Amino acid sequence: MRKQKLIYSGLALILPLLLVGCGAAGGSSAVNGGSVRILTTSEAKHLLLELPYRYKFRPVALPRGASGALAGTAIGRHHTVLHFGLALGQEPYPVPVPRSGTEEAYGYGGFVYTDDLEVPGKHGKWEPGPQYKTNAQWNEAGHMEVQMEEKLCRAETGEPCHEG
Repeated sequence: MRKQKLIYSGLALILPLLLVGCGAAGGSSAVNGGSVRILTTSEAKHLLLELPYRYKFRPVALPRGASGALAGTAIGRHHTVLHFGLALGQEPYPVPVPRSGTEEAYGYGGFVYTDDLEVPGKHGKWEPGPQYKTNAQWNEAGHMEVQMEEKLCRAETGEPCHEG
């Protein structure tokens, strides 16, 4: 599956065109010729907990169009902190993440993932989140992001969501 960046335009969020199909939470639908199983909040949380990170989850309102949602912080071995949001469903609006909002949200057919790996900086340019003090933390945060997305994609489709 290809990563589709969500675009924030004024107050409206425009969802990726590749998020198509129909189905319900815990059901499946056809996306790009393949089958996507929409995960429940509990399933997504258990999948993330299988990764080698500590988590602190926070309550989150269910975004429009979502059948489930998670938000929290993943903590890596270098004391790397990655704040993330996860909206589950066919065409859910993303879960905002402090500092980055929904600007860097990516949809994968059955979920939309957001994090604060990069945040808006001076003059509107994106820069690493201020919590990354070392190259090891920055590199680990990127790895954490990919592992989290891949874990969920493989559970939904049996295939990776990133190419290469």
